Amino acid sequence: MKTMFMTSSAIPVTPQERRAKRPVSRDNDAFRNMLQGYEKLALWADELGIDAFGSTEHHFQYEGGESIPNNLLLYAKLAALTKDITFVPMSVVVNAHDPIRVAEDLALFSHMFPGRLGVAFARGFQTRWVQTLSQTENAVAHLPASEAANRQKFDEFLEIIEKAWTLDSFNHNGPNYQAPFPATGIPDWPLADWTREFGVPGDVDADGTIHRIGITPKLLSRPEIFIPSTRSEQTIIDSGRHGRTLFVAAGGRDRILHVATTYRDAAREAGRDVRLGDKFGVVAKIALGDTFDEAFDFAVRTAGFWYQHIFQKFWFNEGYRVDTDPPERPLRFADERALTQRMYEAGQLLCGTPEQVSEQLADMATLYGQGRLDWLIWESWGQSMPFDDWDAVQRYQLETYAKQVMPAFR
Repeated sequence: MKTMFMTSSAIPVTPQERRAKRPVSRDNDAFRNMLQGYEKLALWADELGIDAFGSTEHHFQYEGGESIPNNLLLYAKLAALTKDITFVPMSVVVNAHDPIRVAEDLALFSHMFPGRLGVAFARGFQTRWVQTLSQTENAVAHLPASEAANRQKFDEFLEIIEKAWTLDSFNHNGPNYQAPFPATGIPDWPLADWTREFGVPGDVDADGTIHRIGITPKLLSRPEIFIPSTRSEQTIIDSGRHGRTLFVAAGGRDRILHVATTYRDAAREAGRDVRLGDKFGVVAKIALGDTFDEAFDFAVRTAGFWYQHIFQKFWFNEGYRVDTDPPERPLRFADERALTQRMYEAGQLLCGTPEQVSEQLADMATLYGQGRLDWLIWESWGQSMPFDDWDAVQRYQLETYAKQVMPAFR
C-alpha cells in the first residue's frame, strides 16, 4: 500500500486573527507563512519515504481556506527541493481550465521532474469559482440543473487531454471545444510550406488550411491519473473502464466496499484483470498521539474544525449518515467534536496511538479482509492551525506515521 500525504493549504491562524486580518489570504505575511510551512511538509514527507504529496486546487478563498490556486506551479519549486516524492495536484478541476493548456503544463512537468508526477482530475463543486472561471452558470457537479452538462464537459476535456498526450497531431470537434478552432480548419496559414515539410503530414492542406494541431512537449512518462468518487456511480464506472485510479473521498466501510467492487467489476467488463483494491484508494484523516484522547483532541481542532465550518455546507457529511440521523439534508452536527466522533465511527478518521492507528488501518488496507488497498490518501488538516510549536506538531504526525505505522503496510 502506498501513502499520499494530501495536506491543506489553509492559512494557519486563529479565528481572532482571521477576523482581524480579513481577508487573511490576501495578507502577504500570513500567506508566505503558509507557503513556508508547506515547503517544510514536502521536505519532511520526502525524507521520511512518503510516496506522494498532494493538495487541492481552489480559487477565491480569501477568507483563509485552501489558498493555492495553482498547485503544479508550486510543485515545480517543491520538486526541486526534494529527491524522490511524487507530486499530485488533487485535483485539477479540468472543467474550469483550457484542456490543451492542462495537457501542456503536465507534459512539461514530466520532463522537468521525470517520474515524479501524478494528477487527479475533478469536476468541481464550488459555484463561486467554478462558474466564474468557466464563465457559465450551472457549471458545477452534483446540482440537478448542471450535473449532466458538467459531466459531458469533463468527459470531453479528459478525451482532449488524452489525445494531446498520445497523438502527434489531432482534430477535435466536440460540443464544448474545438481544436483547431474552428475544427473545420484555420485558413491561410503563413507557414504552410514549413509545416508541410517539418510537421505531421496532412496537418495543413494544399490550400494552406490547418486541420490538426499537436502539443509540445510530448509527455515523457504517463502520470497516474486519479479520480475522486463522492456520490456519482457513473464516475466509478467510467474510471474502471478507462483504467484511472479511483479514490473514495467520503464514506464508511459499506460505501468503500461498494465503490471498490463497482470499480473492479467495471474494469473487468472493459477487459482489465484487476483484483479488489487495484488502482483504488481511500481518503482518511489520521491523528496520532501518546493517548487516544490526545489524538482525538488534535483531530477535533483540525479536521473537525474545517468540516464543521466549511465542508458540511457542501454535503460532505452525507458520507457519514446513519439510519438514525434526521432526514434533513445536508447532514449537520452540533459541533466539531460530534462531527469528529462520527468520522471516527465511520472509519474515515484513524485515531489514537501508533498501535491503535495501525490496528484501524489494517482493516482498511485489506478492504476489510476482501482485497488489498493500492493507495491510502492521508487528508491532513494539521497544517491549517497555528500551534505554539507548529514545526514539532507537524513533524510528530508525519514521523510517527512514517516510522511506526507505515512500514507494516508496505
